[in-house]
Amino acid sequence: MVTMKRFAVLLITAMALPLLVFGEAMAGGGFFPTIPANFVLKPSKEVTATIALDPNGPLSAPSTPTGTFGAISISRKHYNPATAVFRVEVDSSLGELAKGCDLSQTNVRFVNVNVGQPGLPLGSPGSENWLASGLTTTLFSQLGVALQDPSLSVLLIPGITGVISQQCAPFPPSYPNPSGHSGFLILEVTIGFWAAPGTPTPK
Repeated sequence: MVTMKRFAVLLITAMALPLLVFGEAMAGGGFFPTIPANFVLKPSKEVTATIALDPNGPLSAPSTPTGTFGAISISRKHYNPATAVFRVEVDSSLGELAKGCDLSQTNVRFVNVNVGQPGLPLGSPGSENWLASGLTTTLFSQLGVALQDPSLSVLLIPGITGVISQQCAPFPPSYPNPSGHSGFLILEVTIGFWAAPGTPTPK
């Protein structure tokens, strides 16, 4: 379960995002990630992530002041967490976020590559999802995980393998609720890595 301190920090960050200056750390996706045919998914017991997101689109004109903005904190055993803010953009697995904080949509949005097959990438070198390629690479490098080799060939693609916990944290009273599913999505997930057989991954 997410600690209350981290929970509060992520919520405050998510609500403050529209006030921040846009930069690389807030770049969104735009190219649905592809997984090389020879890559296999390797679960990890060391790596988890916490996501705080206002899942209230549509992307072109969000229905709330913080709609489509979020924060992610990725943790690996023996490392300090790597944290960044982001904004969801078009053509990612999160879609238009028309259904707001509907917890029944989590597997489709975040987890499943295909029905019943977990490991949907967060983003990956060379192709993005709801996290930009450069941001994904930077976050994992802070955790000692190289997603590319020096020649920029893709070594690893991080993907969500399961949900530890999820909940909708209440919106401020002033927020509208057009989707019928109000609240900030707070999601804690496990992370695995797509890689060619024999490639080392976090255990």
